[in-house]
Amino acid sequence: MSPLTRGLAAAAVLLLLVAGLWAAAAWLRPVADNDRYSVVDGDTLELQPRRCFLARLGVGCFSQRLRLYGVDAFESTQTCRDPRGAVWPCGAVATERLRELVAEPDFSCHVDREYVDRHAREFAFCLSGGRDVGALLVSEGLAFAYGRGAQYLPYEAEARQERRGAWAGGFAGFVRPQFFRLGAAE
Repeated sequence: MSPLTRGLAAAAVLLLLVAGLWAAAAWLRPVADNDRYSVVDGDTLELQPRRCFLARLGVGCFSQRLRLYGVDAFESTQTCRDPRGAVWPCGAVATERLRELVAEPDFSCHVDREYVDRHAREFAFCLSGGRDVGALLVSEGLAFAYGRGAQYLPYEAEARQERRGAWAGGFAGFVRPQFFRLGAAE
């Protein structure tokens, strides 16, 4: 191989390396304030970044599924019972509450790209109005401390004691979302 060919090959490899790092930097950046979020259910968001490497090429950015860190909210179709035994749509209420929090102008998330759940969702810690979204949902009785979310256990205990949200009907008023997903009857 001639010196000119080796030089061109080295330049091409260097160019590919720089382009790859530039693309990776776009994906590894913190979530920007101008990104758009849509709510999938009470603990899942879809992030549509407004800026990414592909957007620079005139192609749209891929959406990304996010799971609120440390909480498990009622599934969208899940129902609960109030103290009188009447059924209410706790899953739809949890989903709508998350929509309200996402609609706040200062809503933002920090994505933990190291951890991904079995549904390929990255975990995110989100703030709305300067408040921890996970803590709000748990303290309102619309979600539970879950997995590594031990910091939310005091909020869950308070919601249970104050009989907020699903806790109003006591333990007999709901099925925890993790068991509901396994097919447990309500």
